[in-house]
Amino acid sequence: HDKTIESRRLDNNSSAQQRASFVSNIRNSLGWRTRFASATMHPVQITPVECRTLQSDNSSPVKFHVRQVFPEHNQIKQASNLGTGATVWPGSIILLRYLEKLAHDPQQQNVLLGKVIADLGSGTAITSLASALLGARLVFCTDGCDPVVDLARQNIHSANLELSNTDESLKDTTIEKEDCQFDVRGCKIIAKRYLWGDSTLLQELPNDNEGNPMNTDTTQIDIIISADCIVPKLYPIKPLIDAIDELSGNETITYLSYEQRYYNEYNPSEEFRRLARLRNLKVEVVPSCELNEFYPANDIEIWKVSRYKINLEEEDQFDTEQKTKVSISQEKNNHEALLWHMR
Repeated sequence: HDKTIESRRLDNNSSAQQRASFVSNIRNSLGWRTRFASATMHPVQITPVECRTLQSDNSSPVKFHVRQVFPEHNQIKQASNLGTGATVWPGSIILLRYLEKLAHDPQQQNVLLGKVIADLGSGTAITSLASALLGARLVFCTDGCDPVVDLARQNIHSANLELSNTDESLKDTTIEKEDCQFDVRGCKIIAKRYLWGDSTLLQELPNDNEGNPMNTDTTQIDIIISADCIVPKLYPIKPLIDAIDELSGNETITYLSYEQRYYNEYNPSEEFRRLARLRNLKVEVVPSCELNEFYPANDIEIWKVSRYKINLEEEDQFDTEQKTKVSISQEKNNHEALLWHMR
């Protein structure tokens, strides 16, 4: 009887601790989510990594701002055409803080250092700017909406002036329509319109002196990032999968933030995985313990997407000629190999 009472007491204590932890996480989540949600200029403080410039890097945090536009405020012309791209969503912050943690992880190499990054659905350009500060060599800051691209360009321009300690009076200087390339602490950012899967982004990959892509793999992006773009009520999932498939080589890694939202026609998470598998793409959920602990969010996940690695040399059913036809080293998408592997 005494053991039963003690067991119940321990269970009650454990339940109380779990409830307290849950309430604490909700409180902390609401804190960082709402702190700057309605601020016209959203501040970002981030610790950069060593840049490929003559500037010294003491790993001290730097701060910049990105402009948010709320259609009801009528802040700029065509504000109503900006859709969801003119706001810093919680998924952007979770992804930004995860990339920052990856870049400064002493246990592994910085995955962004010297890499070519494609930011899909970049919105305010907050994650593009963060990628530049975290060591990327080239960042394509892309969105499918022209007014949003214009906002991103203005944000990159003003943030760059801010990071360069330029005089305050110059930060609101307008930029010309054709200005789409920026140098942010040694990283080149190209802001442009990109419709998911339209093949235009690959044409802008940098070449060496002999006209060959600078990447070790065939024409590809090293890292793809996308914050809170899985919203089937507003945007179909398939074009996003098309873009990831089109831009991914054998070694490309995609990092996505996904906020769980109800959709009555299907489960967005399951549908994304289904479509990804058809394109030979593997989706993994990053464990919550690997995210930034100061930005808790039970409803937001980080997904890591990569190509399936299929070693055809181990398959006895394929003869040498067949293996050559569908070798993963020769076929970027490798659809035939995947379909055979799934049988």
